[in-house]
Amino acid sequence: MNNYSYPIFPDWSKEELIDMMALYNAVESAYEDANGVNAEKVVKLYNRFREINPAKMEQKQIDRDFQSISDYSIYRTFQAATKAKTKNIRM
Repeated sequence: MNNYSYPIFPDWSKEELIDMMALYNAVESAYEDANGVNAEKVVKLYNRFREINPAKMEQKQIDRDFQSISDYSIYRTFQAATKAKTKNIRM
């Protein structure tokens, strides 16, 4: 179990918060789970992330914040998912 807090914005709705948590969990799975995570799921979650946070600066800040607490990159995981030749990706 991880002992850190996810970056969250107070203006996110409950639905947006749930979607962001799903993205954070998918990124963690890509790094931690032996089977990795479904690449298509990562792409869908990342696209939702961009809807929730349309400003590039905000996206980069969230990725930096998440990476500083977890050592995992949301953007690098998304890149790997878009280039995946297999169903699942592992970072």
